[in-house]
Amino acid sequence: MMGRRTAVLGLAATALVAGCDTGDDLGESAGSGSPSPSGSASSSASPSVTQEPEQTADEALVDEVLAGLGAAVAVLRSARGFKQLRPTITPLLRTHRAHTEVLEGEPESEPGVSRPADASAAVAAIRTSETQLQAALVDAAGRAESGALAKLLASMSASTTQHLAVLPAQVTP
Repeated sequence: MMGRRTAVLGLAATALVAGCDTGDDLGESAGSGSPSPSGSASSSASPSVTQEPEQTADEALVDEVLAGLGAAVAVLRSARGFKQLRPTITPLLRTHRAHTEVLEGEPESEPGVSRPADASAAVAAIRTSETQLQAALVDAAGRAESGALAKLLASMSASTTQHLAVLPAQVTP
């Protein structure tokens, strides 16, 4: 799986840099193409060896990013009940799901976040969550050892920034 993840990250970086914005659903384009062989050792021990001891720094970084995406999705899901926020929440959820898919993550089952008292509180919670995710993505891009992963994370950060820019400052009932 380590070689597959490396190949997918390389393809995904190209796909995300080319098409990440506030309305694209990248889930389809990220999986297209044939992965190229990676430089990782695929002739190592038997397949029954667990991957955790062999996890690279970049794989650990991807796990951190996936956790951050899961937390952001939980906040967005908690705000779904406010109809006036759906036009903002839907593309953001779609983008986070696409980013999770590109990173070969599984849909996170983050613990439920309590529903905000009103739409204004929901927007504030979303803004805080997305700002934290964006900062974490910038940090992760700077720590990535792989250039392809760094580009991918930087693109994800830019996408999150775009979504923050269109997030309403105030909500009318």
